[in-house]
Amino acid sequence: MAVVEALTAFMEDPDALKPNPIHSTSVAQDYGYRAALVGGVTVYGWTVAPVVDVLGDTWLDTGWAELAFKRPVYPGDDLEIRVSDDGQLRVTRDGEPCVTGQVGLGDAPWRDELTESGRTAPEPSPDPLPPLNPVTVPVGEDLAARRVPLSEEESIALCRDRQRERMACFYGEKPRVHPSWIAGQPIHWLHHSYAFGPSIHARSRIQHLAPAYAGGDFVVTGRCTRAFEQREHQYIECDTALRDDTGTRYALVRHTSVYQVANKRGR
Repeated sequence: MAVVEALTAFMEDPDALKPNPIHSTSVAQDYGYRAALVGGVTVYGWTVAPVVDVLGDTWLDTGWAELAFKRPVYPGDDLEIRVSDDGQLRVTRDGEPCVTGQVGLGDAPWRDELTESGRTAPEPSPDPLPPLNPVTVPVGEDLAARRVPLSEEESIALCRDRQRERMACFYGEKPRVHPSWIAGQPIHWLHHSYAFGPSIHARSRIQHLAPAYAGGDFVVTGRCTRAFEQREHQYIECDTALRDDTGTRYALVRHTSVYQVANKRGR
């Protein structure tokens, strides 16, 4: 049986200037969008509870998700989230797909396609950060690993405020790390090595490998696997791993994003 939920999209202070300014009203409108774009990982996060309702808690430990972000989601949009018993996932607005995808248990059919970096020791960011553009895009290169502390308080606040998550396992003692936080780490890792933006989340492949709990440090490693142009946008695809200092891997993520957004309003 499918699980279907209705949700009105929300976003904290969309008029404020954000680190990724496509999530700010004025900048998004400058690029031709009608309002601030809600982050793709946030929208994905709203699907987590319905996915667990269908597949069970095991999905958080060793499940997988493949997502394509088809249309922007804006604050105030009335959304329908649908997860079917065969793992199909859809987030729609007025019947039109904003997110489509597939979720499942165990190893994803594409897991062996994901590559891993040999640079596993955290390194500082270069100062200054070099710009990311079609000339500098580092296809085939392992980039610097990034250390990311995640306190229990920070993790709980993300679940409470950004996701408004209803699942109890993300709160209380020994809170679990939310899948939306995991899905968002690749873009922060890329910002550790390059300056760019605004950017837009386009696709994700996420393979969970082990239960992850807040209250410690994580290390994000990865490499750039592909870059391409489509509809005048510049895209980058990166394979990343979320691990800790002992070498335990918690997730593999292939993240595709627009790192140079085509500005068509001024044409």
